[in-house]
Amino acid sequence: MDDRGMAHGAVHERFEASGPAAPGDAPTAPAVAEGAIIAPRSGEHDLRLRTVVERARGRIGPGGLPYLLAAIFFAIYAAHSLLRHRRMETHAYDLGLFEQVVRSYAHFEAPVSDIRAPGFNVLGEHFHPILALLGPIYRIFPGAATLLVAQAFLVAISVVPITRIAARAFGTLGAAGVGIAYGLSWGIQSAISFDFHEIAFAVPLLAFGLDRFLLGRHVQALAWWLPLVLVKEDLGLTLAAAAVPLLVLRRWRLALVHVLIGVTAFALAIFVLLPAINPNDTYAFWGNLDSSQRSGAADPSTSLSQVPLTDLVIELPKSMVFPSVKWMTLFMLLLPTGFIALRSPLVAMIAPTILWRFTSSNTFYWGTYFHYSAVLMPIVFAAFVDGVVKLRASHVDWLRRYAVKAAIVPLAVSMAFARDFPLMDLLHKRTWMVQDRVHSAHKVLDRVPDDATVSATMSFSPQLTSRARVTDFPTILPGPGYAAIEVWGDNKDWARYWIAFLIGQGFAEVAREPGAVLLKRN
Repeated sequence: MDDRGMAHGAVHERFEASGPAAPGDAPTAPAVAEGAIIAPRSGEHDLRLRTVVERARGRIGPGGLPYLLAAIFFAIYAAHSLLRHRRMETHAYDLGLFEQVVRSYAHFEAPVSDIRAPGFNVLGEHFHPILALLGPIYRIFPGAATLLVAQAFLVAISVVPITRIAARAFGTLGAAGVGIAYGLSWGIQSAISFDFHEIAFAVPLLAFGLDRFLLGRHVQALAWWLPLVLVKEDLGLTLAAAAVPLLVLRRWRLALVHVLIGVTAFALAIFVLLPAINPNDTYAFWGNLDSSQRSGAADPSTSLSQVPLTDLVIELPKSMVFPSVKWMTLFMLLLPTGFIALRSPLVAMIAPTILWRFTSSNTFYWGTYFHYSAVLMPIVFAAFVDGVVKLRASHVDWLRRYAVKAAIVPLAVSMAFARDFPLMDLLHKRTWMVQDRVHSAHKVLDRVPDDATVSATMSFSPQLTSRARVTDFPTILPGPGYAAIEVWGDNKDWARYWIAFLIGQGFAEVAREPGAVLLKRN
């Protein structure tokens, strides 16, 4: 480690070791205010504040706080996810699909999802072999709930390093505020509320690596980040982007290692591994780079040679902010940090994810919903703390004052946004209730025998994938099998049409309850 890297880590270690200043002390030069959320001031009010902080430290302990917060958020995330599944609000895409993948791994088979397409090997679409780690757990506890609990744990454990990072800069009370703000951040909430995804592994890997990085232990950070290339193909570029803060620290060789590993892993995945398994012999998402395609209509057989790369480069500045949903997503991303994250070179690590999302023609990638922003949350929160450290040493007086009070910003913003995001549903009675139609649906689905072949509609699929071969309705495999159809919401007319059609094709109705019908073909 060179002098710049050692200094970078020493700043954060100094916060960890230091306590609050004595009453009446004040910084005499541009300096870092250590160990407290609010800058040291003389007077009785400051003494009372530090007394509160010290009592909090004594009761919880600086080492125990991150794990306490992680345990609380694990309970919240798991409760939210399992209650959604209980209410049949989880879907074939993506909980049912990923359960089929993990179930295959659990039985030492290729990761096939019949929901995606009969016999389809999902490693031909996205490169996420890390999901095999869930195989042994699933073998012991089979069911969709296992994936939801695993995701809740993986995301919740990322609260530990983020809280540690904050503790070195703000002390125990400030760390609690930042840890809570991170756990409630909109990107994390959106991921928890949208079934299961492989990025659940990326969130803690990024967070623990950032903790090591900010201590100046850059090789350890790389060790945490290396498995990212097994989580999803684009995360190799996130690993490569970590070279930017290393270049700022003049860690030239280590920066080069990040770039070589990250870019090589990315290229190997999208040009070699994925096309080798994909039935179209290409990376399935090149078509998303064609702005003339409508959302969700990109042709999976599109090759790179068919992508208008020149137009893509020319329109890149425009595509980063327009339509307005894109700059609003950027605004929402940086607002919880009070835009202080922009002071840290760590923020460069969000660039690859932002680039592939905003250059895509798929409008689902642009906004704040779904799971796409979860991997950005550890980065912006770590960049926030790093930015605060830098601002505390600023020669500009108002910036120093802002920095020493900045710990409250993430908490205030996350709490303000919380009511509009999913975890607040836990405070409503309806979240804990199960509608009659769900009970009726279970009566119908219980008639499906184990190991049967069944074509199921979206909400029914993850209720069956642990014990049957499930395809996405109306995909029906040849031979004997079942069709499980939900008849509720906006799809009633559609469902009735298909029920009548399938009966005309030789299916027989074997079970019917309000909201659900089961058909069988011998």
